[in-house]
Amino acid sequence: MSDQLPPPGWYAAPHANNEQRYWDGAQWLEQPPAEKAPSRLQAMASNVTSKHDHSSDSDTIWSAVGKPITGIGGGRYKLTDEYLFHEKGTLSTKAQQIRTADIYDVDSSQSLGQKARGIGTITLYAQRGADQERERVVLEDVPDYREGVNAINRAAHTARESRRVRENTQHVSYAGGSPVAAQSAPTASPAFDLNAELTKLGELKAQGVLDDEEFRAAKRQLLGL
Repeated sequence: MSDQLPPPGWYAAPHANNEQRYWDGAQWLEQPPAEKAPSRLQAMASNVTSKHDHSSDSDTIWSAVGKPITGIGGGRYKLTDEYLFHEKGTLSTKAQQIRTADIYDVDSSQSLGQKARGIGTITLYAQRGADQERERVVLEDVPDYREGVNAINRAAHTARESRRVRENTQHVSYAGGSPVAAQSAPTASPAFDLNAELTKLGELKAQGVLDDEEFRAAKRQLLGL
């Protein structure tokens, strides 16, 4: 054999009376190595991901599947006009949903590792009722995460405005066949005022009145952080 090793392939093997053997570039084999099949867990994870692909659902505004570095157990996320659904887990799925009208803040972040893989993390805050604690929800390893942030912000803003209109609309009751205007709806709760203030901050930032640092500082002050 020459000093330069031949590429993988079938050759007459000197050690086997020149019978045909497969050379893999480092050693002689009776048969070429079979392609490595995906592990059972990887195959299961792929099936779960396909099963929970919401991109083709008619009510979907935005959807994504998390891309963790292990390739296993990424979250599945779906946004509609009324709800944000988020699921995590491969063998045992933990699914939750939150009303878009309850979402009052959405942020994004990206680690160096995520930046190299073109993904990011979406963090949102919600309050399901005036007397409920604030809830923090993290959507991890999301491809095109900026698109997700914009979609969630738009859906949440639209849902809050719709709620505001419903709560401020006069209710009409009928007494003796004649419509009578009932008392106006009660004033908005403190939680709803917080949403309005956050919306105003977002508008000021979009108009260039506030820069990123001023926006973050004002938002932290509103949230009491």
